[in-house]
Amino acid sequence: MRLAMPYRNDKVSDVMAVLTVMRNKVKITPNCRYFTELRREAVKDVAETELSAKRYKNQDSARKTIHDACARRLKPDIGNIRDFDGLTELWLRQNSMQLKDILLRHSKSPSQCADVTTFFEGN
Repeated sequence: MRLAMPYRNDKVSDVMAVLTVMRNKVKITPNCRYFTELRREAVKDVAETELSAKRYKNQDSARKTIHDACARRLKPDIGNIRDFDGLTELWLRQNSMQLKDILLRHSKSPSQCADVTTFFEGN
């Protein structure tokens, strides 16, 4: 019997990885206007990292799973990828904490809640 690895279904960590890449790119290019493209690049970067860590078998699977964490696995709080992009832009431009609140609701443990809180405090 093969045991499932707990991180494979960890949408909060996947989303925070995408947000980290996006935050870092916005710091480099503060006048970024295309958050959809920024998110696509971040999903690709995170997918490549996870693929090289052997979390996934191929690039397509990695990208789809990471994208899905942002697009659908945070329902009902985030209905679609456009909602995610909008909330991310509000966070990066206006320091909105809506994304933090959503990720806290979806966190599975006290330690994950602490990780989310620390992440957003470091914004």
